[in-house]
Amino acid sequence: GNNNKDETCHGPTTDPAEATVPPIPHLDVSDPSPPPPSRHSPPASRPSTNSFPSLDGLSNLSEVWSMPQQWDKFKQYLATISEGEDSEGQPLIMVRYATFLEMYARLDMEYRRGVSREMLVQLVTDMMEHEEQFLGRERCLKCIDTGMRREVLETVKNVKTGNEEAGPRVFIVIYPRVVDRLEEMLGNYQNMVMGQEVVNVKGKS
Repeated sequence: GNNNKDETCHGPTTDPAEATVPPIPHLDVSDPSPPPPSRHSPPASRPSTNSFPSLDGLSNLSEVWSMPQQWDKFKQYLATISEGEDSEGQPLIMVRYATFLEMYARLDMEYRRGVSREMLVQLVTDMMEHEEQFLGRERCLKCIDTGMRREVLETVKNVKTGNEEAGPRVFIVIYPRVVDRLEEMLGNYQNMVMGQEVVNVKGKS
């Protein structure tokens, strides 16, 4: 037969891009089981669809994350904002936080899949050696304080010598800070979008 391999993988109706997006990892990585439903905010507390017209009613980071198109729009916004620059005058662009989250989610997903230690060590190394230097002396993400940075660097050293397990736990002290910062930026983004909607409406009247 003339079977299309793609269709056997995803089925013709599924968009592979959306199918591959792992959920944002939960803050507690020690427990791989899914959290109880009570942890999620009830749908009633979400803003109505009319609140953020251009965001299709998305109200939190995990919703935006789960839709690649919306996540890209948010990243484009983050790419326009800087939180300072390093001594060489290179800007510290806010999209770095989104990049960190993407890499952390990949590490979390592979860890849960049970891939080899070598691969997990490589993913940890990739995060440490990324050109944005998330934990660099000068380019460290602004939401991370010195104590946290020192703790992560120490853990990474132990991972490389084999004294500590490679996995999302390596970055668990800073991960909540990154998520909080992105949530904050998402709020600013939504306010900006709503402001534009208001301006557009005024312009038309």
